[in-house]
Amino acid sequence: MATVAEISKEIGTPKEELISKGIRAYIRNELSKVEIELRSLYRKHNISSISDLERLIEKGDVNESDVLDDLTRLDYLEWTRDKLATLLTKTKAD
Repeated sequence: MATVAEISKEIGTPKEELISKGIRAYIRNELSKVEIELRSLYRKHNISSISDLERLIEKGDVNESDVLDDLTRLDYLEWTRDKLATLLTKTKAD
């Protein structure tokens, strides 16, 4: 496998720039995966956030035990999305 230094030399791009762009690309890719899964769960329950699902549970429209797995997954995915979005803004823009 080629090293970052080898690739940098071969394509004439500074090593730091390759690393920075690689990190940003990785974060964007992970963020995209999380957002796709979130949208799927949102559509499944006809909601736009975990708060909506919690309100449906509180109102008695949805039984918590029936959606507990999705509720837990939504909580994790929304936290992950927010964390990745924050990391993306902290990295140097292209």
